[in-house]
Amino acid sequence: MRQSEDLPESSLIKMAKSGNTEAYEILVKKYQKRIYFLCYRMTRAHQSADDLAQETFVKAYFNLTRFKEGLSFFTWIRKIAVNSALNYIKSKKREESLRDRESRVSENALPLYHESPHDKLQKSRTEQKFLESLDTLPFEQKTVFIMKFYENYSYDEIAQILNLPNGTVMSRLNRARKKIREYMSDYSVRSGR
Repeated sequence: MRQSEDLPESSLIKMAKSGNTEAYEILVKKYQKRIYFLCYRMTRAHQSADDLAQETFVKAYFNLTRFKEGLSFFTWIRKIAVNSALNYIKSKKREESLRDRESRVSENALPLYHESPHDKLQKSRTEQKFLESLDTLPFEQKTVFIMKFYENYSYDEIAQILNLPNGTVMSRLNRARKKIREYMSDYSVRSGR
């Protein structure tokens, strides 16, 4: 297995397409955290995100023949994950969030300075309020916001995935930003910040 891990992604994909499960496992291990975090940001529920991430890789495996060589494998599975999460959210309407109280620092971010306990508390409260503001958005606006700012999709990619005109994507994103700004502004006034 060690030798296979050193192969280029295109070779792993070819091997997986021909039925080599070991090659596919390497691809899964490479992207499973990123797919999980994408699903978590969309559902805000650990178990749902875990299930959706697994579902994404199962769907991708059974549809490997549809994957066009030369394209980004991650972009392809990310699109599958987004569609799975959107379908899940639509079917569940709004699942009660199981929010983790753990650190909200992204998996790659490192603090640039040592924060005082007071600063950490304020930052944690502000992050919590931001997440609450995100939860207040209508489903359509929340989806576009997450895809743009958490997943870095372009307007064109979002429009294509959601089957919407670009103008609708931009409009929803603009409304989402405005609502988040208003929510955070109200919080700042109430908290004296």
